[in-house]
Amino acid sequence: MTTDEMAEDAFRWSLTLISKILVRTILEGSTVVMRAINTNQEKALVKAISVAPRGRRSMELLNITVGTQSISPLYWAIESGSLITARAMINDLLTIRADRDHYYYGCDDLFIRHPDLVQRFCADAADLLWPLLDGLIWRSRLAAAGQRRVNYYVKHLIQDSEGKMNKAMGVLADHNDPKIVCHPVVVVFADAFWGQLANRYFLLGRMYFLFTLVVFLFGQSILNHLHNSVEDETENEYIAIFTCRLAVYLGSMTRCIFLQTKHFVSDCKTGSTRKLVGVLPVPAYLLSYQEFGSLVLTICLILMLCMEPIIHCLGSDSDKLFYPHCKEAKDIKDVYAIISAIAMVLYWLLLTDLTAFSMRISAFQLVVGRVASEVGRS
Repeated sequence: MTTDEMAEDAFRWSLTLISKILVRTILEGSTVVMRAINTNQEKALVKAISVAPRGRRSMELLNITVGTQSISPLYWAIESGSLITARAMINDLLTIRADRDHYYYGCDDLFIRHPDLVQRFCADAADLLWPLLDGLIWRSRLAAAGQRRVNYYVKHLIQDSEGKMNKAMGVLADHNDPKIVCHPVVVVFADAFWGQLANRYFLLGRMYFLFTLVVFLFGQSILNHLHNSVEDETENEYIAIFTCRLAVYLGSMTRCIFLQTKHFVSDCKTGSTRKLVGVLPVPAYLLSYQEFGSLVLTICLILMLCMEPIIHCLGSDSDKLFYPHCKEAKDIKDVYAIISAIAMVLYWLLLTDLTAFSMRISAFQLVVGRVASEVGRS
């Protein structure tokens, strides 16, 4: 307690101000929609929103202004655990209404107000994903030639308000729900991504990798076995072998080192690590078989460069340029051949993602992988 009148007046003024703020917040924020959310009853929400005009229904469910602050009743329902009313709100927003002049559909308002809607649902309210995706489909009630027209409203799932690519596809993939991934809306916008954008860049990247594999085959296998004896090999063939191997080291090995370093540094900065066998921490990106295979391939190429017979024979007495069969390289050629064979197998294994262009081959690859994993466990 204090006898200072100024301090008492200050505390009295502060408490009065706080009480006025609380009263104003309650009066302005306590709408019929917010009261319905607190009951968590669908009928209460439908009754509360039924008095709103068609053009204002979406804003009544998505935005309430209290002073200078803006509150989303939808997110409030999710945070408070009122998922029944949240589902009813999604169904109401994604219902198409009309009058004589306009059609009213809350899809645009919903994603403009909440561009991270899919991410939020995956994190806090996965049960709302299905009604959200169902609401993005319109089916005609009329049939023509045994078929009905169907519209998919997937614009906001493909790009955000700034015209950039939306992260919804990656979030749904990380959610690991096979039922959601098989939903018609997800299939449509995934096919749109793949058919109109992703497959071109994927194919270009794979074609470069395939070209590298062909060069690797010529440098390590084909050009080395054109003759039955070493004496029949020509200097031009040695130059061609050296050129192929140099292209692999410069074009493939350096690229692999750059990508592995980039992923490693990125995971270390973000702390994305996983424990291998419950003990050894490793970067999270290595859990992907493609990235792990790429790491092993990088190591193989570095070892091949260190044991390259042509480099060890540069100071030999042979009159042929890039001669690889000198005495200095005799002891390492067998080890070099084994590592080369491992690298070639890895090149072929890393090309298995080209099966994405065929559904049948992809299914076969998936089944083989599952069977192999089960055999390995047993």
